[in-house]
Amino acid sequence: MNKRDFLKSGLYAAGGLGLGLSSTASLTATNDTKKLSQKSNFFFSANTRNKRELFLSALDLSKPNKYVPAAFFLHFHDKLGEGAIKSHLEFFRATNMDIAKIQYEVVVPRQPNIKEPKDWANIPVFGKEVFGPQLDVIKAITKELKPEALVLPTVYSPYSLALQAVGPVTYQAHVRQDPDAVAKGIQRITDSILYYIEEASKLDVDGFYISSQGGDVKSFDLGPLFDKLIVPYDKQVLQKANEVSLINILHICDYGSSYSSLKPFISYPGSIINPPIRLSDNTPVKPKDVQKDFGRPVFGGLDRLGVISTGTPEQITAEVDKVLKEASPNFFLAADCTVDGNASWKNLRTAIDYAHDWRAKNS
Repeated sequence: MNKRDFLKSGLYAAGGLGLGLSSTASLTATNDTKKLSQKSNFFFSANTRNKRELFLSALDLSKPNKYVPAAFFLHFHDKLGEGAIKSHLEFFRATNMDIAKIQYEVVVPRQPNIKEPKDWANIPVFGKEVFGPQLDVIKAITKELKPEALVLPTVYSPYSLALQAVGPVTYQAHVRQDPDAVAKGIQRITDSILYYIEEASKLDVDGFYISSQGGDVKSFDLGPLFDKLIVPYDKQVLQKANEVSLINILHICDYGSSYSSLKPFISYPGSIINPPIRLSDNTPVKPKDVQKDFGRPVFGGLDRLGVISTGTPEQITAEVDKVLKEASPNFFLAADCTVDGNASWKNLRTAIDYAHDWRAKNS
């Protein structure tokens, strides 16, 4: 079934606003989620719960969440403008996902004048001229979906934007020559991201999905340059997000290559952890261990390149069974990163709907 047929189908229509929750998903608001709801001016009703309440309720570490929120993300053909807005809204409702995560699609301009390390001090602090189109998408989606679900725009890391600005070859050469000089430019790039977060927060988003990159084995492998050029700037971004928003997901991104350990990220701020599914030595990353080590709920469990992108509905539900049997007490079903853009929306909906009541039916 293609996207157009799926949007016309009864399965999509049954999702309505995405509030079709069974009686087995009934949850009570905890003290922690009450505090969160007050911060977001959202009232918890004893009789009526929507995706916002159900997602926040899963943050209560005093007990496992019975309802399992779920979400998957992919990049759309239209990156910005009305096409991007329409695609996000269609995808949210078609898949019945539990948060409205907004893809980050702007690119900072290439900086051809950065020819040696000392030139990094001249990188501009980017503002509306770069982030304006992204903020326009965020504004429209937030206005439409905030009553239904938490809205979380994506934030790329200072490392990622630095690569956009100068390219990986120049970046790696300069940090080996003079990391102190490069750090001046990384701070200016970080200031650009802080501007983006501040402006997005003014649009009434609930939080952010924040990526960390650069600690993987092909980059700095958690060594001295990771400590110098990645950690302090990542933490500035996360701390800013925590100051201006309700909830934030830390995404430890292994898109480039994998990590030798996740322990350096334990000190990172963030409400929820979205980890890789395996380390560089192929050791599986177990959600139960992540929650124990980080003291926070886990968002993930599925391989973005696995059956969620390529499998049949039967293979997907079987994989969800495996994941949820070994899941952390406080768990949100998702992939370890963005799924393939050609993944079937129907299959994503299958995984999401199947996860919602899994614990209630298998307790």
